[in-house]
Amino acid sequence: MRNNQPVTQKEYVFPASDRLISGTDAKGNISYCNEAFIEVSGYKKEELIGKPHNMIRHPDMPPAVFKEMWQTIASGHVWMGQVKNRRKNGDYYWVSAFVTPVFENSRVVGYESVRVLPLEDEKARAEAAYARLRAGKSNLSVFSRTGAALQALAPIIVPGILASVLGYSLSGAVAGTIILTTTVLSAVWLAARQKSQYLDIVSISAESYSNAMVAETYFADVGSKARVKLTLACEIARSRTALTRIADAAAVLDS
Repeated sequence: MRNNQPVTQKEYVFPASDRLISGTDAKGNISYCNEAFIEVSGYKKEELIGKPHNMIRHPDMPPAVFKEMWQTIASGHVWMGQVKNRRKNGDYYWVSAFVTPVFENSRVVGYESVRVLPLEDEKARAEAAYARLRAGKSNLSVFSRTGAALQALAPIIVPGILASVLGYSLSGAVAGTIILTTTVLSAVWLAARQKSQYLDIVSISAESYSNAMVAETYFADVGSKARVKLTLACEIARSRTALTRIADAAAVLDS
């Protein structure tokens, strides 16, 4: 993977109202970029047009993220995710990107991307997840996944444990064990049911993007619940992208 240097530890934060737009050919060479993209990148327009888009890639980005992105968009589907980019002077900036394939005669001939400023907690989750990926680990620790699962089942587990303790004290070990066992089985059933319901929602929006790892950088939830939220976020980003591209095209015509 291209390793752009030098880098600094200074973050560049662009205005939340900005929309960074770029277009590339099928090989990823920049064919268009708006003024906001140029300003944030720190390059001049003539330094960007015709160059590989990965010239702004930050070395902190795990190769696995871009591998999955290219597999997704090359197959004709949209992709969204949080990306840490590098400015010309080495500073970094975070974007939430939505990438759309461009078709011509049913063939992908290029890509368009609209980027917005991510939230601080989204950046923090992405930073932590990407650090783990660079270290050859999963994006979330077992502790984090277990904690999230227990939190989701807490409304059943906590009352069940309290009931089993009360049952043990009032009616003996057998009653307490029965209550505890029933609680555990109920929690397992609820978890399976919730997962099935979440996946049903994801399957309804087949054209949306719902990668679990990416979803867990946007939301504090994990697994299927995070994927459902990303599906909805993808549709919001799709609408925002369409409106942004219309406004940008109108601005180009007026200039």
